[in-house]
Amino acid sequence: MTVFNPFRPAYAEDPYPILAGLRSREPVHWSPGLGAWVVTSYADCHRALSDDGHFSSNPIHATNDLGRSVAGMRAAAPLGAAPIMGSSDPPEHTRLRAIVNRAFTPRMIATMRPRIEQAVDELMGSWPGGRPVDVVPNLCEPLAITTVLAHLGVPREGWMAFREWSHRIMRGRVEGTRDTRLAGDALAARDQMLGYLARVARAREATPGNGEGPRDALAALLDAAEAGEIGTDELTMMLVHVSLAGNGPTAMAIANCIAALAANPGQLERLLAGPELVPAAVEECLRYDSPTHYVNRFCIQDTRLGLRGIKAGQMVYAMVGAANRDPARFPDPDRLDICRQDNRHLSFGMGIHFCLGAPLARLELDVVLRKLLERFGRFRVVEARRGGTFQVRGFERLEIMSGQ
Repeated sequence: MTVFNPFRPAYAEDPYPILAGLRSREPVHWSPGLGAWVVTSYADCHRALSDDGHFSSNPIHATNDLGRSVAGMRAAAPLGAAPIMGSSDPPEHTRLRAIVNRAFTPRMIATMRPRIEQAVDELMGSWPGGRPVDVVPNLCEPLAITTVLAHLGVPREGWMAFREWSHRIMRGRVEGTRDTRLAGDALAARDQMLGYLARVARAREATPGNGEGPRDALAALLDAAEAGEIGTDELTMMLVHVSLAGNGPTAMAIANCIAALAANPGQLERLLAGPELVPAAVEECLRYDSPTHYVNRFCIQDTRLGLRGIKAGQMVYAMVGAANRDPARFPDPDRLDICRQDNRHLSFGMGIHFCLGAPLARLELDVVLRKLLERFGRFRVVEARRGGTFQVRGFERLEIMSGQ
């Protein structure tokens, strides 16, 4: 009998042999412990993530207590009726995605490179020379947080306040049905956030010459709200979701990439000899050890995955980490190869819910790798400790130093 237990310490350290065994024996596996289907092949994960006619990201479709709990919370919690794009379906998702896409155009993303380079220089500039540095709190986490806030157009002096408002709003949405104080605090935080952003927008509009350049992300979203395309609470949840959702995975992606290259010195040497390979190295590191280990989907009408029948209301764990190591899709999948061709991994998802922040995360990884190569040349890991969760894989500590 196949038993899948992802909560053992050995799994957190290296899940890939366990996932490979599960994929070879039972690529679509029912886990009583998780109360869900665990899907490990590339083809089946791709289908679960891209077939929105059979699989939803909205947990309200779950037939167990989760579905009822989510429905009750949304009905009663402050801002609970405002959809979160990552857990909504068409046509609601289509409308919201069209609006937020205006804040993540290729032109807007490209303008972020100088800011990210400056941020990385500032962070690395505080590192002690000739001694190990833990890149998680001293690079990965602050870079991920500040980059998305800078892209949204939040002024630097408002970053801490914006983060505080976002956390208060989310806490009220999740726990506000049990604590009326949290509910009131969430609504107050919403008003403070939107009032602050409106003042920022007015100040920019009043700045001479401001109208000559491209509109920024914040202006694009506020314009949509002013035009009535999106409600106040919808705008609030969009801003909170964008500012919080990708920080953890992006920070862990940076650390995973650093760790993977340090553990494969031959590939690091290859990269040092050919910096033009950095974009390909980013994609390969994302495939090799994805920060997003799985993505949940909920079946909305009976269907089949592989040889198994999936019933409406059942949950599916699309194991992205396993799909990215499927030998049927990636030759020699357990080898890091920065020159790998046709590297269409699933680390940013697939289909209508493909990660909105993927271009920004890729840009951050590109800049970090180039700066690390400039500063350290060869680098090695001195101490590492895994952190994260079953869903988001990464490090809580990763000390590196020059390998010269």
